[in-house]
Amino acid sequence: MKWFKTIVVDLAVTALILVAVTLKPDWARGAVLVYTPFMLLLKVIAWVGQGAVKQLKPRAREAPAWMFHVLYAVNVAALAWAQWWWTAVQWAVIWLVSYLEHRRLHRPA
Repeated sequence: MKWFKTIVVDLAVTALILVAVTLKPDWARGAVLVYTPFMLLLKVIAWVGQGAVKQLKPRAREAPAWMFHVLYAVNVAALAWAQWWWTAVQWAVIWLVSYLEHRRLHRPA
């Protein structure tokens, strides 16, 4: 479980999304609506800048891929359940780009 530190932010974001769609405080809604496009932009920039990313080697303490799939699935499902359609679509794209980036980084040389 040394990889737990690598998913703390993802766990916090998932918790924030769950709070935003269930308890509906304005501050949580605002945080999700600001964080989501920012995260999407960063993921797309990382994907487009593949030359720099490709040279990085995966860390030994990297969290297992299934953990990110679970967290992103919960995010998409919770947002879709709350009918935050545009935000759910953005998280689905974040999930897809993350998957493609992970696949590229872990491809055998």
